[in-house]
Amino acid sequence: MTTGLRTFNVLFLCADNSARSILAEALLNRLGAGRFQAFSAGYGVAEAVSPHALALLEKINYNSDRVHAKQMVAVMDAADPGFDFIIRLSPDRRGSARMPQFSGTPVIVDWHMPDPADISGAAATACADIFNLLAARLDVLANLSEACLTGPRIQTRLDRMGEDSVRLAA
Repeated sequence: MTTGLRTFNVLFLCADNSARSILAEALLNRLGAGRFQAFSAGYGVAEAVSPHALALLEKINYNSDRVHAKQMVAVMDAADPGFDFIIRLSPDRRGSARMPQFSGTPVIVDWHMPDPADISGAAATACADIFNLLAARLDVLANLSEACLTGPRIQTRLDRMGEDSVRLAA
C-alpha cells in the first residue's frame, strides 16, 4: 500500500555509532514509519552497540537485531540512498573540518549531545536522558508536513530544535 507521501532519508552521525545515533535511527524509523527511512553511522566505529542503548530499544519492542555499529563509509557511495537530512549528534573528532561528500544536497544539522559513555558511573541514566530528548525532537520531526520538510525554512527550524540544552542526570 502506498500512502502517496514522499519518503525522506535521514542519516544520524556521531563519534562511534554506539548509542546516540543508534537510538535516533530506531526512534525515527518507529515514529516516522512510512515517511522516513533512518540510517546511522559513526565517524569511527565502536566494537559493539552500547548495552544501555540495546536495553532501551528492547523496552520499546524494537528489533535490536536490525541495528549494528558501522562507520560512515558504510552509507556512502553505492549505499547512499540520497539523504535529505544529515543530523550530526556529535562533532567529528577526527579533526576533519569538511563534511564527507554525500549524494544530493542534504540539509545538515547539528544536534550535538554528550556521549553517554563519557558520564562516569551513570551511562544507563545518561543514555535514557538522551533517548527521551531524541524521542521528543524526532516526534516533532516525524509530524512535520511535507511542505515544511521541503520548505526554505527547514534548516532554521531543525537548527532551533537542536538548541535545547542537554542536561544529563549524573
